[in-house]
Amino acid sequence: MVAPLEMDVEKGPELQCSICFNTYDNVFKTPKQLDCTHTFCLECLSRLMAISMDPQETKISCPFCRRPTPIPKNGPPALTTSQEVLCRLPSHQQHEEPVWLDGEKLCYKQPLDTGKAAFCICVDIGANGQAGVPPVQTRSRPGLLERLTDWRKLLLFIVIMVLLVVIVLWPLQCIVTTGSMRCVPRAPRPSPSTVAPFTVNDP
Repeated sequence: MVAPLEMDVEKGPELQCSICFNTYDNVFKTPKQLDCTHTFCLECLSRLMAISMDPQETKISCPFCRRPTPIPKNGPPALTTSQEVLCRLPSHQQHEEPVWLDGEKLCYKQPLDTGKAAFCICVDIGANGQAGVPPVQTRSRPGLLERLTDWRKLLLFIVIMVLLVVIVLWPLQCIVTTGSMRCVPRAPRPSPSTVAPFTVNDP
């Protein structure tokens, strides 16, 4: 025989998001219901929208049944909240807190009980900070010749090559040919055989 409490849990809605398996709350994990009646947390739906939704579209597909749900003008935070799930949360979480979409972040203003100024908590929901931006691989990377067509880059390249020749290759060539870095050939030293002998005449 199943206890009444266990029966109530089995019949009631799940208190965990089916995507991230985190327990629902009344802030970033607020239970949001799609048109197909499937419920997921706000953060997961926001990430799903940022990653997979076509920028030209205004609908999000359910991860389970693929039925599309229109995205409100204010983004996923404006989706319908599942009151059935919210009412089964602890009493202090049964009031939905205001969360808004700021670019690629979900933000919530955390009030302080001490009378100090409130502060905001934000969660990044973008796909590596590139949600809604075309992938990098779709743009061809310019080759060396294309980059050198810019005259400024070409001039810089020439200056660097000249400095490389003057600083590195020229002294190296001097050392090989003259034996020193002065590039001036050494004066030949007189050999002992060419020096006239010094003679002393006796009186």
